[in-house]
Amino acid sequence: MAALPKLSYVFLSYNRAKYIRAAIKTAFAQDYEGELEYIFSDDCSTDGTFDIIKECVAQYKGHRRVVVTQTPCNLHLAGNTNHALQFVESDWIVRADDDDLATPDRCSIIGKAIAAHPEATFVFNRMETFVDAQEEDIKAKLNQRNGAIPPPRIIDIKQGDDALAEFSTHLCLHQVWSMKHYRQFGPLPADANFVDDVVSLYRSVALGYGVHIDAVTMYIRNGSGNMSRGGDDGNTGYQAIMRLERFNDKYHNVTLPPLEKTVQDVEDYIRQSLTFDEQHLVQAYIDKLKQNLETRRMLCTYWRGSTLNRIRIARKLGQRGVFVALRCLPMPLFAAIMATYRKVKNMF
Repeated sequence: MAALPKLSYVFLSYNRAKYIRAAIKTAFAQDYEGELEYIFSDDCSTDGTFDIIKECVAQYKGHRRVVVTQTPCNLHLAGNTNHALQFVESDWIVRADDDDLATPDRCSIIGKAIAAHPEATFVFNRMETFVDAQEEDIKAKLNQRNGAIPPPRIIDIKQGDDALAEFSTHLCLHQVWSMKHYRQFGPLPADANFVDDVVSLYRSVALGYGVHIDAVTMYIRNGSGNMSRGGDDGNTGYQAIMRLERFNDKYHNVTLPPLEKTVQDVEDYIRQSLTFDEQHLVQAYIDKLKQNLETRRMLCTYWRGSTLNRIRIARKLGQRGVFVALRCLPMPLFAAIMATYRKVKNMF
């Protein structure tokens, strides 16, 4: 096996003063025997998060290279990612957020998989979610190292593997990406705030193959204002449902342009860089990307059209069931019915 690679633990933060100490503690607890650097990049927090980062780093007694930086203004997720990556001195990005907890062997598991597959361009791990009330139980789990781990499974579109299906079955906010995609395609689109992970996947898959490691390496916190859930606060009532559905409407409309650009960039790269035979092997992947774009274009009009439009979209997407039928109703009516259903269900 090749030597363990150098890894860059890229830790992004914004207004998480309540949670960030615990997240940083698990970052600094990594037992990796290879070279590891930490990049802490704060997106102009207003609640003291950045001061806590500086305090925690000042208390760090380890030997790793540590960079603490802050964006010049609030750049949102994609902009903060681009800002952080200018400080990376390795070939691998290990992503982390400010309210989640990493297992101490996270980097060790990742590094060994990369050493076994040095030509890989992305790494998937298993993750679990938790809420604040479960935090002490999760912290206890962090002291239980992963046991024997099966060999990494290869994900290669040239071999007919469906990387997008693999991606959709995992929480991918904290996956691991080779810097190859950043160096080949440049910074993330500035408006890719909700789809930085999707953009990274689309690019990385085109550049090579990935590995999936069957081990839990991250615990993802729910109910802490996670922007990928529309500012999720852990509630399930009428206002929470309305907020999430408004977010879904915004999500599809603001994420379509950066994904359209990414798919075009990937298609141009494949056409210019791969042989004819290789292009034939990855055509199914390109077709799948374009199909996903078409789905997103339809969903852009979901809440902005009529009930009839929503029924038409659901049929085109092959969606069925009571929930789908209810979601074709006007948003306030749908939210009211769902809130009532959840309330009644929780009574029993």
